[in-house]
Amino acid sequence: MPRRPSQRQRGHLWMVLGLLAAFGVLWAHLAVFLSPARWAIPALAGLAFPVFGVLLIVAMAVMFRRRRWRWFLGFALLILLSGDLYRSVWGGFGWGVPEALTNDAPALKVMGWNVRLYDRYGWLGEDTKKGITEAIADERPDVLCLQEHYRDPDPAAFPVEGPVRRAVGGVEKAPVQVHEVWARGKAGRRFGVATWSRHPIVGREDIAFGTRSNNACAVTDIAWNGDTVRVFNAHFASLHFGSEEYAALEEGVPDAEGRQRIWSRMREAYSERVTQVTRVMDAVARSPHPVVLCGDFNDVPVSWALQAARTQLRDTHDLCGLRMDGTWQGAVPGVRIDHILVDPVWPVLDYGNGGDGLSDHRYVKAVVQAPTP
Repeated sequence: MPRRPSQRQRGHLWMVLGLLAAFGVLWAHLAVFLSPARWAIPALAGLAFPVFGVLLIVAMAVMFRRRRWRWFLGFALLILLSGDLYRSVWGGFGWGVPEALTNDAPALKVMGWNVRLYDRYGWLGEDTKKGITEAIADERPDVLCLQEHYRDPDPAAFPVEGPVRRAVGGVEKAPVQVHEVWARGKAGRRFGVATWSRHPIVGREDIAFGTRSNNACAVTDIAWNGDTVRVFNAHFASLHFGSEEYAALEEGVPDAEGRQRIWSRMREAYSERVTQVTRVMDAVARSPHPVVLCGDFNDVPVSWALQAARTQLRDTHDLCGLRMDGTWQGAVPGVRIDHILVDPVWPVLDYGNGGDGLSDHRYVKAVVQAPTP
């Protein structure tokens, strides 16, 4: 029988694993602050931060148990210095989030969802669109931000506006207003984003990204609580993986040609997102009104894109504690790429997600309050 590793050998193994985790966490710090348009490799460490972060905590605990105090203190110090990264992934237990207002201030419920064209082509089976509108009706958001919104050449053959209006407003002809921004069209079909509101829309703009994909940003001014709220509904560049790329990833480590193809698509997407996020955040900085930024970022919490947004706004997921709340319903669980961010002075009352099996994304929702202007 093979001999079991001695305690000394196991201790050395955890030192090595802890060092690898520490190295990965340090690279994840680069992913947050270094634009992937200049150097994309650190962004991979941002993707893998949940693994590195957990491994570093376990290694610290092992060093404490084995009384390796220098190693323990080194790992503990790096964990403390990486608190913002841990918080962005697992939530901050509401730390730093303003307390709920007690003067009967109204609450605004915001919901965002990449609905994947309402499953127009039957990828997920029959009645998916009905399931999507039923999920929206169950939530009854005040503001609904949809990405991969779709309009058919024959709206009667594949109706969207009526069912969504009924889901948001409760009845077919509810006084719900919509702001649609089309990113592209093909053979009479239109693809883009749409913002639905139960409150009056008083201004409509858009940020065109100039791509051939479904990426766009609707900028919608909504009258609420005696003030105007500017809602940015953004869909940023995706990786554009095809069936070959996903199949290669699900089967294990791709071959050299597959790795090169995947890395090329990732670098292209990172570069596009930097340009798109920069334009949106510049518009956020110029906004004369409080801001809600909701959308499919196609990027994880430990990334340059999310850091750029968090420098001006608060991630509503901060209300959570020890929850990754993955929104991408793909091969890798726990990947959160859909986000809602709000003005930092706004209290966040609730955060959650849902919509399993109705798209390749889950929806995100948040309930917020705004101080009286």
